[in-house]
Amino acid sequence: MKIKDLLDRFKLLHYRTAITREDFEIYFRRTNEKITFSFNGWDGKSYNGESRTAYVYRSTIKGFEEIRFIKVGKSLHSVEDKTVLEKATGEYHNGVNWFIDVLRK
Repeated sequence: MKIKDLLDRFKLLHYRTAITREDFEIYFRRTNEKITFSFNGWDGKSYNGESRTAYVYRSTIKGFEEIRFIKVGKSLHSVEDKTVLEKATGEYHNGVNWFIDVLRK
């Protein structure tokens, strides 16, 4: 199954860009796994692959359990298999793609 198919499982709000906090809490679980990642420059700050660290979330929906997500602020991002070079350190980190926003209660 593709990650886009996961979006069909939710009632999407705000022009199909957000899910409710309740849906997030039901369908996603934080793991103890941490990942260092980069936004690939599209956040307006990480043009040189600057990295951050966050906990990994997994979906509880059957067929999508292996997709890794991270949550930064109100946004949920999917972890890519593609890596990004952080120029300052010479290390490679996973890139992430925006998936959906999570509304506040």
